[in-house]
Amino acid sequence: MAAKIFSMEAREDGGARLALNYKHTGRSGIQRISCDLPQAGLLQLVLFAEALSLRKRFGTPITSDVSLDGLVMSYDPAQRELLVERQAGYSRQTASMPVEDFHSEMAGMTDICIAWAEASKHGPALKRLLFDCAAPAELKRLLGQNEADLAMHQMREIALLLLAQEASARGSALARKLRGKKSQDQAWEAVSCLVLELAAELVPVSA
Repeated sequence: MAAKIFSMEAREDGGARLALNYKHTGRSGIQRISCDLPQAGLLQLVLFAEALSLRKRFGTPITSDVSLDGLVMSYDPAQRELLVERQAGYSRQTASMPVEDFHSEMAGMTDICIAWAEASKHGPALKRLLFDCAAPAELKRLLGQNEADLAMHQMREIALLLLAQEASARGSALARKLRGKKSQDQAWEAVSCLVLELAAELVPVSA
């Protein structure tokens, strides 16, 4: 059931339309999996794609999945394919596609989500704080300078997406820290801690 065409189309409301055409082995005709993702769902899918990409950069891919209201995407590094399952009522569809095709199409969606985060109310402040976050010393030792710089850039993007979403929530403690002149050190600490947590979770910095 290899996928033939995978596409993501951005929508004006901040979400996206996902479509996957595939062919069942032994059957004629092309089948289609499609669904609309709200902005929060698109962001979750982008973060899933970025996490897969970052782990691949370090040579430590793991089995992982993401569930989006009836849509489940699962990755098994042993298979090098992404399994897509769509449940709508009593109907269930499954298909697979090369993970490279997924990353290629998701690149545009990542750019859209990052642009949204940068343009959010606290986006500029978060970008400034993230720029000041130093890369863990182990990155250069593990990857070399160029790859370490790329990995750190990717972790800053992931952190920006997560932090912008957190800061936009009603009553956000992070938003209050970002607004207050006397709480900038606390805001920087929160931002820096997230980057370090991402490094600890996604890459083998203690290797």
